[in-house]
Formats: sequence, C-alpha cells, structure tokens
Amino acid sequence: MKRDGAPLFIDTSVCLCVSISHSLVLSQSTATQFLSRQRRANSLFEESKKGNLERECIEELCDKEEAREIFENHPETEYFYPKYVGKFAECIIICVCVSNTVCCMAEISDQCTPPPCYKEGAKLCVDGQASFTCQCKPGWKGTRCENDIDECSDPEFPAGCNQICYNLPGSFHCACENGYFTNDKVNCVDIDECLMYPSICKEPAKCVNTPGMYECQCPLGFKYNFTFKTCNDIDECELSVCHGTCINTVGSYACHCDGREGQHLAQNERYCERIPVCVELYDYKHPEMLYLGEQFAGLPVIYLRFRLPENTKFAAEFDFRTFDPEGVVLYAESSHDSWFMLGLRGGRIEVQFKNQHTFKVTSGGKAINDGQWHVISVDELESSISVKISKEAVMSINSPDSLFTSVNGKLETKVYIAGLPNRTDVIKPINPRLDGCIRGWNLMNQGASGVKEVIQEKKSKHCFVYVERGSYFTGAGLAHFNIDYSDSGSWKVDVQMNIRPSSSTGVLFALVHNHKVPLSVAVNLQVFLDGVSVATLDSLMLCYPERLTVQLNVTPTEIQISANSSTVTYMKSDALQEALKHFNSTMQSPISTYIGGIPDDVPLPATPVTAFYHGCMDITIAGQQLDFDEALGKHNSIKSHSCPPVSAPESRPEATQHHRP
Repeated sequence: MKRDGAPLFIDTSVCLCVSISHSLVLSQSTATQFLSRQRRANSLFEESKKGNLERECIEELCDKEEAREIFENHPETEYFYPKYVGKFAECIIICVCVSNTVCCMAEISDQCTPPPCYKEGAKLCVDGQASFTCQCKPGWKGTRCENDIDECSDPEFPAGCNQICYNLPGSFHCACENGYFTNDKVNCVDIDECLMYPSICKEPAKCVNTPGMYECQCPLGFKYNFTFKTCNDIDECELSVCHGTCINTVGSYACHCDGREGQHLAQNERYCERIPVCVELYDYKHPEMLYLGEQFAGLPVIYLRFRLPENTKFAAEFDFRTFDPEGVVLYAESSHDSWFMLGLRGGRIEVQFKNQHTFKVTSGGKAINDGQWHVISVDELESSISVKISKEAVMSINSPDSLFTSVNGKLETKVYIAGLPNRTDVIKPINPRLDGCIRGWNLMNQGASGVKEVIQEKKSKHCFVYVERGSYFTGAGLAHFNIDYSDSGSWKVDVQMNIRPSSSTGVLFALVHNHKVPLSVAVNLQVFLDGVSVATLDSLMLCYPERLTVQLNVTPTEIQISANSSTVTYMKSDALQEALKHFNSTMQSPISTYIGGIPDDVPLPATPVTAFYHGCMDITIAGQQLDFDEALGKHNSIKSHSCPPVSAPESRPEATQHHRP
C-alpha cells in the first residue's frame, strides 16, 4: 500500500535506484551533500510526528517498532520488515532525486498481481494489507477458491436432488431413475406407463402403475411373461409353500398331509399337524392278560412245549373273556395224527380232536361271548374228556384211549394258545382268529409255565382291562373287504355305521377302483364322489361319548345320508346328478371296499381325507354286519369285537395293576 512521501524498497533483486534523465555522475558538492547526510535526532518532537518510511527506514536503519508506527497495522509490518532487514545489509540504498522528484519505490506491491486465486473458482481478487482475498464463484471454496464443492455429499451445500446427484466442477447435475422425469431439474416425478401406453400389458393381465415402473398383474396363481406377453401358471410347489405334499394345479396349488401317518392339514392350509384326540378312552392294559387276537394271520400268539411222564393226562384251565362268536382258543398236539382243539363257534364251546383211534367234533353249553370272564377247564379223564364252564360241566366226550401218544416213556406235547400252526387241517373248518383274552392259566398242571414272563414286556400281547362290544380302530390301519353291491340288475350301496369317533377326522368307509376313490365317507360326515364333497351332515354328536348311527344310501340316481340329531346339505342338483352319472360308470367295474382308511397305493390328491379312523364302530352293509376277522386283510391293531370304553366301570377288581398301551 502506498504511503504519501514514503518510498519503500520491496524489490529483492535491485538495490540501487537511479533516475537517468541528464547524467549518471553527480557533481562533487552534490554527492558530498548526499553521502554526509546527518542522522535525524530522536527528540521528543521528532517522536511525536507520524512515522515516515523515507525518513525512518530509508535514510537510516529503522527497527520493527518504528516500521509498525509507519504502517500502523500488523499485517503490513509483518510483510515488510523481514524483507527490509534481510536486504539492508546487502545493498547501499541510493535515491537520486532529479527535478525534485523522489525516484525510489514508494508502495507495497498489489497482492492480486500476479493473480493468486484459482482461475476456474474465483470471480474476484481483493488486495488487502499485505494480503489478498479471493471471492469464489458459486460451487467453489478455499483460500484461493481452488476446492470444488461436492454438493452431492457436502451437508453445508446440499444440492437438493430428489433421486440421483452428479457432482461437476463448480456445479452439480440432478438426474432421475428409470420411470421418472424432472420438470424443475431437481425433483423427480413418476411416469405413469399405464396411462402413456394403454396396451402395454396383454389380456388377461392388467397394467398397474407403481413408483418408477409398472406391473402386468395376472389373475391369482399366474405370472406375466414379458417376452411372450402371456400369463403363465406359477408352480407354487417350487416355492416350498407346503409343509407336507404339494400338488400344483392351474392357477393354484393344494397342500396335502398324509393322514395315514397321523397328520392333517392345519387351519392355515399349509402346515401339517398331529391329529388330536377329541374323546379319550379308558384304554389301559393289564400285563397278565394275554390278548388272543394279536395276529390277523391266525397264527398262535404263544407256543409251549411240554415233556412229561407218559401217564400224564392233558389238562388246561384259564379265565376267558370275549365278544367274538368264533375262533380258536387252544390247540395241542403230540403228532400230526394226535391233536386237540378248543374253540368257539356261534359263541359256544367247540371241541375237535383226533388220535389213533377216533376223531370227533362236539359243541355244547351256552354262548359265552358276552364280554364277561368265564373259567374254562378241560380235563382228560380215563375214558372221556370233560369240559367245564365256571366249574359246571357242559361236555363229556367219550375217548377210548389217551389223546396223545408217548414216545420212549415220555409224553411230548406242544400247546398253541390262540390260532392254528401252519399246515394244520382240522376236521371242521373254523376261523382261527379270535378277539379275546385269557388270564390265570394253568396248562398241563404246570401252572403259568413261564407264559407270564414271556408276555410281560410285549404290550401287543396285553389285553385291555375293560372292553365293550364293537370294533376298535386305533388310527393305525384299515380293513379290506370284497363286497358285491349288485341289486336286481343294478347296484346299491346301503351302509349303516354305528360310530363313536375319538378323533375329528378319518375315513369311515371308502370304495376304491384303479387307485382312485369314487366314494368315501369321512368322520365329519362328509360324502365325497371322486374327491368332491356332495353331501355334508352337521351333527352335534361328533367327538361325543355317545355313539352315533349314520345311514348312507347311494343308487345310480340318488344319494342320501342321515344321522340322529343332524341336518344335511347336498350339492346342487345338476352337479350332483353329473357326479352320480360318473359314479354309476365306475360301479360297472370291480371295486374294493375299505373300512377305516385308504390303502397306501392311493395317491394323496385322490381324496381330501386320508387319515385312518380312530374310534369304535359297527358297520352293516346290505343288512349284513361285517366281521373284521373275516376281512381279506386287516391291520393287526384293529380289534374285531372289542372296544375300550370311555370310562372304567365302577368297583371292578381288575382295575388295578394296569398301564396305557
């Protein structure tokens, strides 16, 4: 900055300032006058004057305080003094005045020359006290305006872009994502493709605008193919939407749980859960009660071998209980030609035996298949066989010689409890299967003969403590029958079921043909034709301790179902007649009858209900009650003629020492 009348040496490369207007050589008197110039006095008057650069720092050497008095500010003093001190010792400062003009440098140079500010970022340089100030253009910052402001990330200078921001030198640019446009260079607005391009989606898909894009929405269960512009079926099963078995259908899917494994579909129709018990039964068993119907094959449940003295007579005594009218209780032999069988036929005791001398078939006494315990005893006497029920003789059969033949002084006897051994031919055919129990046995006068220890740990051989009349399905299997439904040149399905379900789902009755289920009735009293519900009974008696009687009649033109305390709803007439027409066609072919479930070879989608029935049931078809001992096949868990009660009878001694199965 210039000070009036105060020359300033700034240039660091030139120490001699000469004005060449006439002659470079001074006269002797002039030179002497300049070189002998006196140092100024530092009197009080002198110090009271304003500082003068020429007088104080050029004519003589000044200190920093004197320089501050001259500039009267700190920045210029700090700028000048270091340069002044550094060069004073190196140079002789000569100012030659010509024509009363001071020719020495008289100001601090302009700090904006040469330009110190960044050209691209500065709009103006302002000279200051030994300094300069760069005024920046918008979008720049820094002492020299050399730093670009990133408006896209700098919170002090936000660009304000609605979506995408691009930083530029000294500026920025706002952009929009696909599906948007901007009309103010900052904010983005959604493009409504459905409005701009009405035919962008092909039927049956509908165009739905979404932020930044659009969707071609197909009907539920379909997905739009943008390549072919079609609605394609979604295979939901590939998305693992089902916990059990998933069946994809056009536009939908169905989750199935295999009821044959004790599962059913939960309320969310996706997950499988265990089928709950809705009516608890008193199904306790006793470890010392032997169940005679363990094997549907009719084979013995216990085999014993006795080797006794040759004069030993055959003897057997035990307590016996059953509702079954026919079956084998006991079979004994010493050889194929000498054997003895004790059984039931029509509920009465029947004896068949054969030895070297004779063979006989005899029955007698009253029917004992009443579900009560009876003491049965068989004794071989000298010339007869005595059979007693509760100590009362009911049969005395003449026998001229011993039942069994001894060998080498020993009587070897094999005793089979319940059923017949393989390749056994009796005199009069009999169903070997027997649903009954024995306890307290004494065979060949040898006591329990180790039978108790044999059956103790085998719960399948244990009997229920209490039973009622009826057939019991445990929910583990079914029974298979071959039944002829023909009726006067046509056919008729006439079924009556007396049921007490213990669970809320399961198959009561089903007709199966070629791995399909043309007719089935479920526990919830729904009737299905080819898997479609055609009739539903609404009853308050389901999952109830009392039994419910259900009547079903189906002909080629009509279907009827009824039950006590219930109302029924049928499919619409036209649809029902069409379903019956198709069912009539199926009934012209051989068909299998299943009670209590669906066979394993029927796929899950064939019928809505696949669970095995759990509960008690008596079933009559065409007026004939089914005997499950006479089925083509039956799961071993099904009790043909006994069912555990809902509660135990009062004051019964056998209620002690029992366990759950």
